[in-house]
Amino acid sequence: MSGTIELDRDGKHLLVGFPYREDLVDEVRNMPGRRFDRGSKMWRVPIAHAELVVTTFMKHGFEVAGDVMGVVAGTGGAPPAAESTATEKEAEPEKEEESAGLTISQLNERARSALRAAFPRRVTVIGEVVDFDKNRDRSHIFFSLVEKDASGRKLAATVDAALFERTAKRVLPAIEQKGMSLRDGIQIMVEARVDLYPANGRFQLIIEDIKPEFTLGKLALSREQILAELREAGIDQQNAMLPWPLPTLRIGVLTSPTSDGWNDFLKHIESSGIGFDMSIYPVRVQGEQLKPTMLTALEWFEQHHEHFDVLCILRGGGSKTDLAWFDDRDVAFAVAKHPVKVVCGIGHERDKSVLDEIAASQKTPTAVAGFLVGQVEAAREVVVEQSQRLREFARARVATELTRLSEAAHGFRRVVHGRIVRERTQLESAAKRLAASTTGRVFGEQRQLHTAVGRLQRATEARFLRETARLDTQETRRRLLDPAKILQRGYAMVKTADGRIVTEAGRLKAGDKIDVALRDGRARSVVEDIQLETD
Repeated sequence: MSGTIELDRDGKHLLVGFPYREDLVDEVRNMPGRRFDRGSKMWRVPIAHAELVVTTFMKHGFEVAGDVMGVVAGTGGAPPAAESTATEKEAEPEKEEESAGLTISQLNERARSALRAAFPRRVTVIGEVVDFDKNRDRSHIFFSLVEKDASGRKLAATVDAALFERTAKRVLPAIEQKGMSLRDGIQIMVEARVDLYPANGRFQLIIEDIKPEFTLGKLALSREQILAELREAGIDQQNAMLPWPLPTLRIGVLTSPTSDGWNDFLKHIESSGIGFDMSIYPVRVQGEQLKPTMLTALEWFEQHHEHFDVLCILRGGGSKTDLAWFDDRDVAFAVAKHPVKVVCGIGHERDKSVLDEIAASQKTPTAVAGFLVGQVEAAREVVVEQSQRLREFARARVATELTRLSEAAHGFRRVVHGRIVRERTQLESAAKRLAASTTGRVFGEQRQLHTAVGRLQRATEARFLRETARLDTQETRRRLLDPAKILQRGYAMVKTADGRIVTEAGRLKAGDKIDVALRDGRARSVVEDIQLETD
């Protein structure tokens, strides 16, 4: 609640109170004759502007006192001072008013009188309801009736409407008994008084009655048009004809997770003790968001259709106008073409939506749960029956095969015994032949082995002698080539300063230091000259 609107004790002013908000201050400052009372910290507005005050601040969620609404409805409270003044001035001659100039109140009163004269009785008006839902919980309900163009998307005309508390208490229960509830987005036929509120010059309809037959007829016509399009496209029974997967255990659910219908469905499913695998996709089941959320959910389940056996669309009870949100062309086509079997539980048994006509239908979410449980139990009974038949068939087949196996075993034993005797005789003959052959082969191999051993011994001795002679020859050469022996014979061995043996004079140059090894010692010297011999 943003603030309050009360009737002052003097009966001539309204008291408007609210916590400070800049937008609300701007609103109240636009009120004629407003004044801020610092003592009570409330705004005082003349009661003549009661309707302007109420309509302005109700949209901000203000709480309006009952006596104030009585003043607005003309059913109670003190008479507006402006109206009294206007009435008195109406009695004066018209020329005097015109010469003095009309006040706004006088102008509005004359316009009001002209309207009432033009429309002395109730009028029947048809229009689409707008802004009813956000005001439905108030005592006096203010909304609009609109007319759209041929495309149904643009507004052609609009008129304000008022459903005062006294009328609402009579009309709303009456239409609900006939299966209709008032909400935004539906077309209604009303009987109303044409009026103008002189305090702000607002032209409005004061609703006296609502004709539910008109609205229900329009809804039925819309439903039939959608079904006709589905039939023309040849898909009105496409989803309904999909076979039931057995067992039906993988369940997708499209519903509001806070609804009683979902709770009833879930309770029945859980009490069955069956291991259902359920996935819920939250959607709106009423109002303008039903269509976009339902289409998004259907598209998601279509993308994951291989993981689901059945889709359940659940809502529970409601009036015909509440359930009419499901009578949407795009939603109907999406359900009709969906690859997963769809079952609906979105209303009472007497209520039928488009979805009930094109998919499997149960009257309530609980009935849907009971149907799914029954499907699984029926599948279980089929499995049990087939298992029993399979056991009986297997038992008979096993007995037959045992008899055949026993007979085959006797025949097999005879065949095996005869075969064993024959194979044993053949084995004994083969053993004798093998023994004789083996003995001869052993003697032959022994002779060959003896001969080979003799050859190996002779070859070894000859090789030993050859190797001994070769070693003696190498030893002799080693002694002859020993550098010490060579030096003993008068030769010398020249090395460079770093220890390398010099074998050619060309590798030396003048000034190199050399080490000369002789038979009895060493001599160090420096090369003075190099003389090379030529061929």
